[in-house]
Amino acid sequence: MINPQTQGTYNDLENLASLEQPIPGQSLTNDPEKPLPFEQAPVHTELAPAIDDLLVRLCEPEIFHIIVNALREGLSVGEMAEQILFEGFAQGQYNPDLMLLLVEPVMYILISFADMVDIEPRIDDEDEDTPEEQLSNIEQAMEKAKENFVPTQVPSSIKTKVKQLTENIDIKPKSLLSKEEE
Repeated sequence: MINPQTQGTYNDLENLASLEQPIPGQSLTNDPEKPLPFEQAPVHTELAPAIDDLLVRLCEPEIFHIIVNALREGLSVGEMAEQILFEGFAQGQYNPDLMLLLVEPVMYILISFADMVDIEPRIDDEDEDTPEEQLSNIEQAMEKAKENFVPTQVPSSIKTKVKQLTENIDIKPKSLLSKEEE
């Protein structure tokens, strides 16, 4: 008789095998004489030369036009930077650490391309909230803050800064008998 737990595990393994993914450890069987580009030493190890090289490559006319057309179609700058940098990593241009350092400069380069051709770039891919949703989120945050706020927990550093900044302001206490100004 077949154990139901074993049969379920076997079916799971069979499903994983049908996904056509590399077998764990398969990269260790690659020919060491012909390593893949990202398995070798990176071309760039410093930030400034990597930025210069990326800028030169992105300013090539055919690549520049592809980028500008993608920006016109609404592709976000963040997605484009991610694709560009991952492609450079796959080609062995830089290691993952340098790739992360290049995210911001590449995004600035792409934004400057958009400015050159008068396109309003999308920075991120998140769905933007409507003003009503933003207001609702702010109100919810304020309600939660009111529930958790205890006046005695205001840090003393904030209190001293407030005192210093308000020294020159003439604050007169209101009398109960004074006229209200309209």
